[in-house]
Amino acid sequence: MIRKIALLMAAVAFSLLFAGCADTVIVAETLQQPLNGKIYTKCNIWYENPGKISAINIQKGKILPFGTEVELANATSNSLLFETTIIFKDKTGNAYTIKFDNQLMMITPQAYLTQIFTLDDKAKMTAGLSPELIAKLEKGIVTPGMTKREVLLAYGTPAIFRTPSTTNSTWIYWIDDEKTIRVVFNADKVKTILNLNE
Repeated sequence: MIRKIALLMAAVAFSLLFAGCADTVIVAETLQQPLNGKIYTKCNIWYENPGKISAINIQKGKILPFGTEVELANATSNSLLFETTIIFKDKTGNAYTIKFDNQLMMITPQAYLTQIFTLDDKAKMTAGLSPELIAKLEKGIVTPGMTKREVLLAYGTPAIFRTPSTTNSTWIYWIDDEKTIRVVFNADKVKTILNLNE
């Protein structure tokens, strides 16, 4: 009997510990979303499994295009697990989950949310761009001559632990779990894209 009570108390303490470590990230506040304002993807989001998307945006699998209207269902941060789970849906009801590693990413979940979501619709994000260029960006294609703004739409913001600043002349992106490419800029324009794995 005493053992059962001890086990029950341990289970309750364990659940309280985990429940106390989960914090909800208020997305509307983070994005400064006005009442009835819409949220859109700020960049292409790449995924193989929509229920387990890497926060470093590995360029593999399908693409949820930038400018897709989304509804954020939840963003919960668990300090014990050092991760934030971001759950959202597109307008057709497809659900997506991004696993954000708080230690690996070296930025706050709030900062990350502002990198992948925006209040600007696709028309505003692509103002001044040709239909041909927009079509390339939607497919995740980056070519020499594109601007940093255009690369951000196609590939997203590079992970800070490999590219500390977007003012750098080289941005590093993952094309697989262990393979990367380097986008090299001359001022604001892409000079070349290097695949160092070939």
